[in-house]
Amino acid sequence: MIPAADAPGDDLAELTAQILLDTRSVLFRPDEPFFFSSGWASPVFVDCKRLISFPLARDAIIELAIRRIMANVGYEAIDVIAGGEVAGVPFAAMIADRLHLPLVVVRKQAMGFGPTAQTEGVLEAGKRVLLVEDVTTDGRSKALFCRGLQRAGAEVQRAFVLFKYGIFDHVVRDLDALGVSLFALATWSDVLAVARRRNALGSDTLEAIEAYIADPVQWSRANGGIGNEARI
Repeated sequence: MIPAADAPGDDLAELTAQILLDTRSVLFRPDEPFFFSSGWASPVFVDCKRLISFPLARDAIIELAIRRIMANVGYEAIDVIAGGEVAGVPFAAMIADRLHLPLVVVRKQAMGFGPTAQTEGVLEAGKRVLLVEDVTTDGRSKALFCRGLQRAGAEVQRAFVLFKYGIFDHVVRDLDALGVSLFALATWSDVLAVARRRNALGSDTLEAIEAYIADPVQWSRANGGIGNEARI
């Protein structure tokens, strides 16, 4: 069941932000940075994986996700749902189940040989696949999954995530090169807007997060992660 909005005009993104804050899925750790698989260092992390342990929140997020997918893609344009290993799989499975669509899993690396070595399940060439993942920072891992699906003969034009950082888009354009557009339920701007309205994270924390978002590349570089060398 989707929670009632806490202010007039709330949309899918704001409702998603409410759920992420209510489940304490927004983690702030400036003195012990998070290091993403892409190499970025960050003082803050949105842990969507926590949602699978909260049945009501999980149900609400899946309903919101389906609304976003239907609005952006439409049921008739999807033949198969793909979940990215590992975090995207539970969300992809629930979405595929609700929509009564086939499900496949795409691995980070191929296991064996052949065009389908990176996928699990039945994936026929030419099928229109929607990749589903939990979070994206710069889109590199999503591009990796999309390449694997395309290698298997799938048509992949869109990828969906629950949360998109939306702050590295000017740095990494891997998905653009593949002809894949990425859309999400929420971004940092949505979470920060709700957090400020609720005073959910405290003013000092919010200011620190906003400072990071203003220049994430420099923050990463100064804290042991990749930085300007990632610009392409």
